[in-house]
Amino acid sequence: DKSILDVEGNYLTSEKSNIGFVRFIAMVSNCIEYLSHKYGLSFYEVIKECSKELIKKGFS
Repeated sequence: DKSILDVEGNYLTSEKSNIGFVRFIAMVSNCIEYLSHKYGLSFYEVIKECSKELIKKGFS
């Protein structure tokens, strides 16, 4: 949730939003890294498979 991570607002003017955005990106990166180790896939392969699933579910 964006409000929990303090990502709301304009990313260029709010230091709090910038820090929240960096936290969010770090969290996503850590999740992808965890999944790559768990399933023996490369970082890129995890992203590719997640993208396929999101497209399959109707998100683009």
